Amino acid sequence: MIDYIGIDIGGTNIRIGAINENDDLVFEYKESTFENVTNSEDLYNKIIKLIKMVPNYESIKAIGIGAPGSVDRKLGQIITSKNITFLKNLPLVEKLNKNLNKPIFLENDARVATFAEAICGKGKDKNIVCYITISTGLGGGLVINKEIYNGSNNLGAYFARMILDGEHTSHSLISGTALLEQAREKINKNIKSTLEVFDLEKDNNPIAKEIIKNFKRNLTVLLLNISSTINPDIIILGGGVLKSKDSFLLDVINSFKEKAHPLAKNTIIETTKFEEPGIIGASILAKYEYNKLNSVI
Repeated sequence: MIDYIGIDIGGTNIRIGAINENDDLVFEYKESTFENVTNSEDLYNKIIKLIKMVPNYESIKAIGIGAPGSVDRKLGQIITSKNITFLKNLPLVEKLNKNLNKPIFLENDARVATFAEAICGKGKDKNIVCYITISTGLGGGLVINKEIYNGSNNLGAYFARMILDGEHTSHSLISGTALLEQAREKINKNIKSTLEVFDLEKDNNPIAKEIIKNFKRNLTVLLLNISSTINPDIIILGGGVLKSKDSFLLDVINSFKEKAHPLAKNTIIETTKFEEPGIIGASILAKYEYNKLNSVI
């Protein structure tokens, strides 16, 4: 039986999934975000269409949504979103609630991915779970005692804004976009993916080797900063760039252990359990928030 729906709104695809009370993913589907979408109303209609594709969607208990950008959970809308400008200030929760008459819960996409790992992924037995996704952009989240940490102004665990070298953010140094921009500028403007950059590094291209060397150093610095400021039980890494983990992850972990505070050296650094943690996390968010509402009632 399907009980909760999760939606992951991405810059490339919108993914929808559904879980039962045992957190099993029992439905999954994706569609291009911008296909036949030219404005916020088109995007909203696409979301409605996808929800109605879920078998027996009328009987589900709640819907969770993960969206890119800064989310105001009280207003139920996205305040800023660089990847999908149509989402900005769209009263998504209000519109969906009126249309479907179901509880709707909205959160940042990286945070719901963190929630998936903290509840039923690599961090399920840990109290303090950090998650970092390194893909087109860099995102992340923090879950403490099975609760998403938002911070006082909704900037909690905003790892993309961490300054790593005295000047540049982790997003501008570590993200897939950053790697591609460097490679296209310094090696070949026709490079299409980060996989190509790592392949060039394996082939001993001197410029690619320097780019990856800096990438590994900056990722290590980010992990060291997190270990010193948050002191999590586990840091979980996900996202498209991790497809090339064999080219860098062991070096990063060894460098981390060499430089970390003695009490942080044993911080677990793992890769994500789920290929698509967003829809699982959004679904589980719906379940947790729905149960909170009903326990109050």
